Parts: sequence; structure tokens; C-alpha cells
Amino acid sequence: MVMGQKDNPSTSTLKSDAVGSRLELQEIVDHLEKATEETAEWLAQFHRSAVCKIEPASSLVADDPHQDTEFGCWYEANRGIGVFEQDAFISLAAIHQALYSHAGILARRAWRDNKVPVEEYEALLVKVSAFNDQARRLAKAFRAALSDLDPLTGIQTRNTMEGDLKREQHRVVRTGQPCCIALVDIDHFKAVNDSYGHLAGDRVLAVLTGILSNSLRPYDSIYRFGGEEFLLCLPDTRPEGAKSILERICKHISNTPIDIGTEELGITVSIGVAQIAPRRPISEIIARADKALYLGKGNGRNQVQIWTADLA
Repeated sequence: MVMGQKDNPSTSTLKSDAVGSRLELQEIVDHLEKATEETAEWLAQFHRSAVCKIEPASSLVADDPHQDTEFGCWYEANRGIGVFEQDAFISLAAIHQALYSHAGILARRAWRDNKVPVEEYEALLVKVSAFNDQARRLAKAFRAALSDLDPLTGIQTRNTMEGDLKREQHRVVRTGQPCCIALVDIDHFKAVNDSYGHLAGDRVLAVLTGILSNSLRPYDSIYRFGGEEFLLCLPDTRPEGAKSILERICKHISNTPIDIGTEELGITVSIGVAQIAPRRPISEIIARADKALYLGKGNGRNQVQIWTADLA
């Protein structure tokens, strides 16, 4: 563990894409939940105007009331980006726009003509129900995704890991293409917590998550395995290829000082690699990677080791 004064400001802004993903998921859930509340408040304004014969507020009868709402502004700002390209979001926005435009027409009619046709009002209520149902379904789905992410690092946890690895094992059987897993363990992590406190330890975990996430290929996966350990899944990769990739990551980690506020720490990791075997339990393959990891620990740390049969 290397200590030094701050001299690399970029490390203080290094951020994990995975942590960002968690924050983005939480923002989506929050906006979807607020959208149903906002619609209920807006509908109450409509009823007050229509029933009490009060001139409707400008927000009710705007040319495009959808864009004047918090939900509408949020959606339009993110239109076509990431999950907002999905049909479920596009459909939700379309329902929202139709609902608010319809209510605006009825609000003007109620004020001008003193009457709203029953079938038109019932059609409005159908749109309200459709919007609320879809928004709640989406919020539930994103909340479920959020629950599978580690709160500190924002990456997936063991809750989803085993199922993912079993699916990858089935792909290995089906296609004959190789796949490796790797266990990554921070060297001397207990000393970081003992010497600098758990907030410093949390900072190390968050920055390491960012390095790992940004160094892997788009189709690789990363999981918080527990404590200071991470599990990586590297499809279409043989052990020698995995070792080459991971040695570069090891070097990158050892060369990246981590800003903990008052000073910077240098950390290293040890990594154990095992190839997914078609007919072995996932737990056994993870145990193989663990044995390779501890071989690296015993040989001096800051290195990558591959499981071989003589470690059995």
C-alpha cells in the first residue's frame, strides 16, 4: 500500500459507470412514482374547474400540456437515450400526451359549454388508468432491477450472479465457445479499513469498481462477490487470453492512486482465473478460481494465476 500527497486530480473525479447506473435507475423509479402523483394532482385541478365552473388554469389548457409537466419535461430531455428508446417508455409518453391533451379539451368545453359528454369523460378516465398502470409496472420493473445492485458499488450482486453464470455455462455447452471467470481480491484491504476507516475502504471499493467496469469489454460482466472480492465473467475467452486481459487491469490498478480525501493510496489486487467446464457445478468452478487466487496471494500478490489440475 503506497501513500502520497495528492498530485493527480483525475483520481478524485474517477467514477464508476456502474454506480452511475444505480443512480440512473433510482432516478427513473423516482420520476415514475412522481408522475402518478403529479397526474392525480393535475386531475384534481381538472375536476375542480369542471365541477365548480371555475375558469381552467393555463396549465390545463396549454397547447401541449404534456410538455409543461415535470414528467413530460423529464421524458423530453431524455427522449431517445438508453432505456427511453424502449417501446414501454415511448408508449407511456404517448399515453401521457394523449391524456393531458384530452383533459385540456374537456376543461375548455366544460367552461365554455357547461357540459362534458359522458362518453368523453369516461374515455379520459380510461387514459388516466392506462397511464397509471403502465407507470407503476415500469416503476416496479426498475425497482426490481435496482434491488439486484450492490448499494455501494452499483454493480450486480450474487443474487443474479449464479443464474447468469449457469446461462453462460449452457451457452458454452451449446456453442463450444470458451468462457472464464475470475475472482478479484484487493490486497491488504483490511489494513486500509483499520488504518484509514471504513469510509476510505468504501472509496477504494467504488474506485476499483470503476476501473474494472471501464476496463472490461462490453459483453463481460462484473459482480460484487462479497467484502473486497469481485467476480468477473469473460465470455469467448480462454484462460491464457483472460490472463493477458487481467494482467493489464492489474497494472492499471497498481498505477492508479486513489484519493481518500487527505492523501492518496496505492492498491493492488490478486486475481484467480478458472475456465467454465460444461458439466461442473458453478460452485466448483468458483472454488477453482478461489484456489488460483490464493496461489497468487501466496506468491507475493499483485498477480494473476490460472487454475490448473494440480491445484485440485
